[in-house]
Amino acid sequence: MAEKDKKEDVKEAKPAAGGNNKLLLVVIVLLVLVLAAVGGLAAYVFLSNKSAAGADASHASAEHAPEKKEKKEGPPVFEKLEPFVVNLSGGSSMLQIELQAELYDEAAKNNMKAYLPKIRSALILLLSAKTEEELQSADGKIKLKAQIKKIINESMDAGEDEPVENVLFTSFIIQLQ
Repeated sequence: MAEKDKKEDVKEAKPAAGGNNKLLLVVIVLLVLVLAAVGGLAAYVFLSNKSAAGADASHASAEHAPEKKEKKEGPPVFEKLEPFVVNLSGGSSMLQIELQAELYDEAAKNNMKAYLPKIRSALILLLSAKTEEELQSADGKIKLKAQIKKIINESMDAGEDEPVENVLFTSFIIQLQ
């Protein structure tokens, strides 16, 4: 009779183990659903912050994305710089260049006027370090525009703001001496 009781206990234990498997399965399914919901919420928050920061900040994290100013209405603001005449490096050539800076707004124009001596000094150093060969190609001129824009923004202590949006050449003459 003891063996019979043991067999009945074993039979009763098997359904209990099956119930534990079902309970474990339910817990796993609930855990997966909770993790999916948290992941979906995190993705939504991340993507909504990323789109709000703008396309320029797509490579930066959403928390540290610099806020870009919205494009203002109306005509662009330009500031003409006095002509530059410098000797080019590595030869007997001269460069005469006139340029205008396209600025974000009128406040940036006023700020640029305050920094003009610093800007002119930095640009003279940049231009006099160039060679005739560097500046004769269209690519050389495009690179120079980007360098001038960067130097003006840095000279104005702009930080991550860029008051100068573009640099335009109004005259570009290389003269052999």
